[in-house]
Amino acid sequence: MSATIRKLSLSFPQKLIREPILHNISTRFGVAFNIVRANVTDEHGFLELALEGDTEHLEKVLEYLRQLGVTIEES
Repeated sequence: MSATIRKLSLSFPQKLIREPILHNISTRFGVAFNIVRANVTDEHGFLELALEGDTEHLEKVLEYLRQLGVTIEES
C-alpha cells in the first residue's frame, strides 16, 4: 500500500482541548502528522494538519475524530 496525504482543518470543542488527540491518532492508527497551523484557547481549538498513512487508516482516523465531536473540513 502506498501512503496518502490528507490535509484537514479540525475544530475541537472545549472538552477536548487538553486531550492527547494527535498522540492517540498517531499511535492507534499508525499515521504521521504535520501541524501546519494551530490556534488553541481555553474555549476552543483549531488545527490545520497534513496526515499521512494508508487510506484505510486515514478513514478510521476521520471516523474516530467525528465520534469525539471534532468538526473536520478537508482542504
